[in-house]
This record gives sequence, C-alpha cells and structure tokens, in this order.
Amino acid sequence: MRKAITANEERLFTDLGELSENRKKEVADFIAYLKAKEEIEATKKIIGDKDFLKSIMRGDEDFKKGRFKKWAEVKESV
Repeated sequence: MRKAITANEERLFTDLGELSENRKKEVADFIAYLKAKEEIEATKKIIGDKDFLKSIMRGDEDFKKGRFKKWAEVKESV
C-alpha cells in the first residue's frame, strides 16, 4: 500500500524537478548522507543499550552453535 504524499513531500518533488542535474545530484548525495547518518545513530543507540547488545550477542552465539529453528519449522506451529 502506498503512503499518501504530504504537502511537504509534494513541494520537495516540485522543487527538485526545477533544479539542474548537478543540483539534483547534490540533493541525492545529501539524502544518502542523511540516511547513513540515521542508520549510524540507530546503531549507536542499540550499542548503547548494554542489555540489548548482550541479547544480540547471545543470539549470535546460539546461531553459531546451531541452536536455532528453521523458519519452515516455526511457520508450521504459528
């Protein structure tokens, strides 16, 4: 399902369409930078939560030791 475009998004698309190709590339690069920045911030937040990080590491160890169920097995019981 497609999300409705807000007035701000519509304005962004309109303004973007009026830019030169070089400026559009700069916008695309800036968006990529912002996306990466958000991902890094989310990662830092996860790493900052020591209990959550320990849980992830335990899960990784369980996987390495073969202590997991295949999705097909889990799906059958759901």
